[in-house]
Amino acid sequence: MAALNARTRSGAAENVAPPLALTHPGKVLDIESGLTKQALADYYTAVAERMLPHIAYRPVSLVRCPDGTKKSCFFQKHATDSLPASFERVDIRDKKTGELQPYITLSTKEALAALAQIGVLEIHPWGSCNTSLETPDRIVFDLDPDTTIAWRQLADTALEIRKRLLNAGLRSFLKTTGGKGLHVVAPILPEHDWQVVKSFAHNVVVEMEKDAPSLYLTTMSKAARKDKIFLDYLRNERGATAVAPYSPRARPGVTVSLPLSWKELESDVAPRFTVAGFAGWKARLRRDPWKEMLTLRQRLS
Repeated sequence: MAALNARTRSGAAENVAPPLALTHPGKVLDIESGLTKQALADYYTAVAERMLPHIAYRPVSLVRCPDGTKKSCFFQKHATDSLPASFERVDIRDKKTGELQPYITLSTKEALAALAQIGVLEIHPWGSCNTSLETPDRIVFDLDPDTTIAWRQLADTALEIRKRLLNAGLRSFLKTTGGKGLHVVAPILPEHDWQVVKSFAHNVVVEMEKDAPSLYLTTMSKAARKDKIFLDYLRNERGATAVAPYSPRARPGVTVSLPLSWKELESDVAPRFTVAGFAGWKARLRRDPWKEMLTLRQRLS
């Protein structure tokens, strides 16, 4: 389990933050879109109210690109003294060594904006909270299509997973990955350990693969993915993460992983959102397709 340090709080995430002092605010982090550190900080501040409920008080892994999307990026999950003071930490026991290791956790608007200072272009939370690390409260299905897969096939696959979850008594929610795929996410009460949740997710996708083996794949073999959709259930392991809603992606253009309504799958084209294009989709923040996820109490039976 975890031992929270003095800086880690419980309760609702804060939404008030003092002005953030950035070094080199005009530094360009993405040549394709012209995204600067200041624009990234402004974006994090603008989406904080929507993003924080899905990442606060969870361990997070960060993709840092201090020199932008064209240079080397790296994952960071452990807390260090060099990180911004607004960051917090949660101590997690390593399953193999038994040692406690400090992981990064974020809970405030100030901390979210500070991500820009250290060049964070992706946020990946755990599927469990700091206070219940061994019992996840999210089931994530990552639909990763081959480049030959049409948008309509991918959209229909998300709807198929939704239907199967409903048959199991679970409502689910949808978002883009910021890449070519989709995530289907079902919130659950944190009553089962990781193995139970992973087995459930595995069973769902294996049945889909049996029903349509020419379209679906449940193994990680790159060579076997041609003309297929990889149904990735492995986001449901202890220590695994999935990109957060509203998180940028560390790729040229800096796309965004954005919640969708199920009705949006009726579109003829795949939705694509970017940080640079935020002004064009900012109005979406007024209606939250994931609002009910925060209060929905459903059991994995």
